[in-house]
Amino acid sequence: MDFLAFQEAAFARTANQRYDEYFRCYSSAMLHGPQRDNVNYGGKVIMPPSALDKLSRKNISYPMQFELRNNRRSTVTHAGVLEFIAEEGRIYLPHWMMKTLACEEGDLLQVLSTDLPQGTFVQLEPQSPAFLDISDPKAVLENTFRNFSTLTKGDIFQFSYNDNVYDVAVLQVKPESESMAIGVIETDLSVDFAAPKGYVEPTRSRHGGENMGNPGRVVSAGAGAGAMARKIDFDNLQTAGQAVGKFAGAGHKMSGKAIALDAAKQEGSAERASVVKRVPAPLRLPKGTLFFGYEVRLPKDPDAPANDQDSRVKFPGRGQSIKESNRKAKQESRGGSGRGEPIEID
Repeated sequence: MDFLAFQEAAFARTANQRYDEYFRCYSSAMLHGPQRDNVNYGGKVIMPPSALDKLSRKNISYPMQFELRNNRRSTVTHAGVLEFIAEEGRIYLPHWMMKTLACEEGDLLQVLSTDLPQGTFVQLEPQSPAFLDISDPKAVLENTFRNFSTLTKGDIFQFSYNDNVYDVAVLQVKPESESMAIGVIETDLSVDFAAPKGYVEPTRSRHGGENMGNPGRVVSAGAGAGAMARKIDFDNLQTAGQAVGKFAGAGHKMSGKAIALDAAKQEGSAERASVVKRVPAPLRLPKGTLFFGYEVRLPKDPDAPANDQDSRVKFPGRGQSIKESNRKAKQESRGGSGRGEPIEID
């Protein structure tokens, strides 16, 4: 009986012990095989098979959660485990987790088992205004958190979306605990976003003069004689171009005699020289002003009454038969000669 009691006490003591091991840490890029985004942009580590054997002998709650400590730099974070396929004595971490722990390749890392409370709230701060380009950040983060088991206050994790990598800092977690970390598996998590780091609120420009007090105001062209021209200073916007004319000079004879031009030719030459081409100038309006300076021709309404000219009869006469006209001509010629009317028998 004493031997059985000793075995039960030893088993209970072993079951209650916390998993505590040291490994050489390496980034996930050093892992053999193709690159895996769920490893590099997630919150889980890869441990050796011996770790699974030791963990199975202890009373470890699932899903497994671990506290990672870099005692040389006094940095701490938390993670889950993805697979047990690493070489013995090694542990592979995402690149962002290596930066958080200030670890270099091959540094000694302490791994302890832990049990974190289920999270209810987290506040995140994107580290770049480029995060605002994501059309649906909620759906993107829901998909990202599938690769995470824990979130720790102060961590800056990474995720990939549309071939872009985004950094996000964890500002606050609830419920608060001594470890300042929460579990994010099988829980309803409320997410709040702080303004992205480096984001500047857009300011309204003060240029534009008096019209800035009433943005979007439409200036009517019929508000007075020359109202719009005065508003936009149209006279100063016009620029004169070069004179248009095929040839405005005079010809010369080889003999040196003067050329006598007709009065009509001289007048036409003077008119061509006086023609000035107006080069269109850019129309610079104050902000918020619309210029309706061109005539708008509306399409015709098919239901509208037609004009008088359109309602006139194009051809008021009537048609005649050639056969009837010949018959009348014969009758008139015979009637003039005094004879009786002939009877035609068809």
